[in-house]
Amino acid sequence: MEHAPSPSPDTVYIVRIDGTRFGPFSTQLAPNKALIWVLTLNAGAGDRLEHHTSGGEIEHYDITNTHFQPEMAGIQAHYTVRLRKAD
Repeated sequence: MEHAPSPSPDTVYIVRIDGTRFGPFSTQLAPNKALIWVLTLNAGAGDRLEHHTSGGEIEHYDITNTHFQPEMAGIQAHYTVRLRKAD
C-alpha cells in the first residue's frame, strides 16, 4: 500500500531573502518543521516561510534548513523544511 500525505490544511508561501515569493504550497506543519510535497522547492536557510492560518492570520518562520527526501518505501517525495518562529 502506497503512503500518501494526509490532507494538508496548511497553506504556506516561501519568501526568499530578496523578497521573491513562491507558492502557495499545501503543507503539513509540525513543531519546528513543515513537510512540503513537491519535487522542486526554491528555498534555503535564511529564507522565510509565511503560514496563512485558517483564521486569516499570517505567521512567519525563518527557514534554518531544507532537506529533499526522494520517494522511498511508498512515501511520496517531499521536502522537510526546518523552521524557527520569526521575531
